[in-house]
Amino acid sequence: GGDGADSPTGRRPGYKQQLATPPKWTMASKPKMIIGGPVPSWQESIPGPQYHYSTDNFKHKQPVWSMRTKPEMVIGGGVPSWTKSIPGPKYMYDTDCFKERQPVYSMRGRGEGSSKGTQSAPEISTEQLMKGLDASRKKPPSFSLKSRPKMVPGDAVPSWVNSIPGPKYHPNCDTFKKKPPVYSMRAKLPSESDLMKVRSPGPLRYSGAAMDSKKQEQVDSTRHKSFSCSFGIGPRWKGPVSEMVMTGALARYDKPEKPS
Repeated sequence: GGDGADSPTGRRPGYKQQLATPPKWTMASKPKMIIGGPVPSWQESIPGPQYHYSTDNFKHKQPVWSMRTKPEMVIGGGVPSWTKSIPGPKYMYDTDCFKERQPVYSMRGRGEGSSKGTQSAPEISTEQLMKGLDASRKKPPSFSLKSRPKMVPGDAVPSWVNSIPGPKYHPNCDTFKKKPPVYSMRAKLPSESDLMKVRSPGPLRYSGAAMDSKKQEQVDSTRHKSFSCSFGIGPRWKGPVSEMVMTGALARYDKPEKPS
C-alpha cells in the first residue's frame, strides 16, 4: 500500500488499482453580464432607433466592373428573327465529336456512391477481375459448402409440409434449457471533477431573475425602480370629469380668457 505519489508505478490504492488522473479544467464561454459593465437587460430596454449604416455611405468605394452576356443581335451578323425563321433541321454538334478533347480528371467527394462515375466504361469489381484472371490460367479445383436445399430427394415435399393445417410450435429454448448468465457494461458514473462543475459557484451558474435587472429592482431596496405605465382602474365614462364633458362644461372651463 501507500499514496499514489509514493508508488513507483504511478497508481493509487483502491479498487482495481486505478490510475491517478490529474484534475481537468475547462474554459467557459463569455457571460452576458460582466462585473463593472452595463446590465444586458437594461441596455436592451433603452428605446431609440438602431443605426446600421452601410460602409459605402461613409467610405470611398472602388469601381466595380462586370461582363455582360453576348447580345443576340451583333453589328455585321445575321438578324436573329430572320435566322430563326429559316426552315430546316437544326444541327448542334458536340465539339467532342470533331475536335480532340484532353483527358478530364475529377476527385469524388466523401460519401458519394460509385454510380456517379463514368458511364462509358463498365465498372468491374475486384471479384470479377479475379474470376476473369482465373479463367485465363490453369487453376486447381476448389470446393465449397453450400446451404441445404429446401427439397431433398427422398424427403417430404416442402409445399406439402407447409400446407398441413395445425398450430406451429416455436418454443423458447430458455423454457426447457438452462440459460447461462448474461452480463452487460453500464455507462461510466460521473467523477468528482464532473460533479464539481455543477456544484462550484460563480457568475456563470446563475440565470433567470438573478441576471435580470428589472426583476432585481422589485426586491432590492438599494436600486431605483423605473416607472411603468398602465391603464387606470375603474369605469372610463363615469365621474365628475365625464359629466362635465357630456354637458360641455369642461370646454367652457378650459377655454382661455379673452384679453381685455
